[in-house]
Amino acid sequence: MVRRNAFTKLRGVLVLGALLTACGPVPDTEAPVESSTGQDVTAMSRTPAPQVDPMPLATSEPAVAYGWGRFLVVWEDVREGGVYGTLVRKNGTLVNPAGFRINIGTGPGGTPSIAYDGNQFMVLWKTEDSIRGVRVKTDGTVVGPVFNVITSGRVAGPVGIACSSRICLVTFTVNSDTGSEINARRVTTDGVVLPELVHGIAPGARLMDEATVAWNGTDFFIAWSDSRGGELTPDIYGARVKPDGTLVDPGGLPIAVAPGAQRSPDVVWTGRRFLVVWSDGRGADRDIYGARVRSNGRLDDPQGIPIATGTGDQLFPAVAHHNSKSLVVWQSDFDGLSRVRGVRVHEDGTVMAPGVFAISSSDYEREALPDVAYGGGLFLTAYSGSSAAPSEPTYILSARVDHQARVLDVDTLTRASTLPPAAP
Repeated sequence: MVRRNAFTKLRGVLVLGALLTACGPVPDTEAPVESSTGQDVTAMSRTPAPQVDPMPLATSEPAVAYGWGRFLVVWEDVREGGVYGTLVRKNGTLVNPAGFRINIGTGPGGTPSIAYDGNQFMVLWKTEDSIRGVRVKTDGTVVGPVFNVITSGRVAGPVGIACSSRICLVTFTVNSDTGSEINARRVTTDGVVLPELVHGIAPGARLMDEATVAWNGTDFFIAWSDSRGGELTPDIYGARVKPDGTLVDPGGLPIAVAPGAQRSPDVVWTGRRFLVVWSDGRGADRDIYGARVRSNGRLDDPQGIPIATGTGDQLFPAVAHHNSKSLVVWQSDFDGLSRVRGVRVHEDGTVMAPGVFAISSSDYEREALPDVAYGGGLFLTAYSGSSAAPSEPTYILSARVDHQARVLDVDTLTRASTLPPAAP
């Protein structure tokens, strides 16, 4: 998955970053939703859909969000338009087994990010020189036109997004001749891109990357990987941003300042605190750590919470929350294989029994690059799967996980009734 290109080519080594998406609070109840034809999607899904054979169609890792009875999983696809998705009901049923095109514009696709604003999904994707997006209704109707967040050959991914009911904050990296920095731009939930950039987030760092963002009902919180402590040993910093674009914490707040490289953060609002998770290099192998940050910026865990410290490298964490527990998922690399693992973290910062558990099915050599969302009483983890590493295209798979850390099923989301044409 090429989107995790972290810290630009200035670093001089291959480093990987994280898929960054975060969503605002959403309702957990499921309600019938009308499709673009006026039909009830809930009723429609009770009729068995035509069976189609799964295909490897994806060229990026997936992103997932939940809204009003549906998960929407999106990915970069080999088919025309380049960005596709599928709706998944909380019982695991695919509403549209062959997927549907999300990039309805004429431009290229790219690796997508997603958030839910309480009414609709906002889906963005990064191309070579721009960040574009559309709105998607909960029945899968794509609402055009495609809007352009920013156009610049210096803009790099990954792209983070979180939404209130009125404003979304989009985060991204801007490269320069001397380094890179995190910028952000606000987009209304009507798809109007506001002109002012939120910049100056951490001007003291030469290299910044991998920004992720969450919304707590009052403020946005951005977390990122920051090189001010050393280009090869970055740390995790964070900053709050008001809905009007005011930067509350110029220069950023230190979240994880430790030996080794702290990379690939993700963040979620738990109802009481922000929980930031990352891949941590303070030990012999890379581990998953976390820290809780209060809405006033106070850091509860300055030494970090060791979440997963098993054998091998633990990479690319993602996190979702409900009630008093968060589900943290990540890619675990050991002995040439990649697997998706998970663990639950309590609001008080403790790792919950049974500890680390397997999420992916072990059907593929490489099961990697997960994202996770909560809704309808369970968590949905989406990830890529392929028989070789690296390999493109890949399958996109999903696993439903309940509050008792039980994996209910694993399904393949990338399906098509005919062989797809190559994307332009």
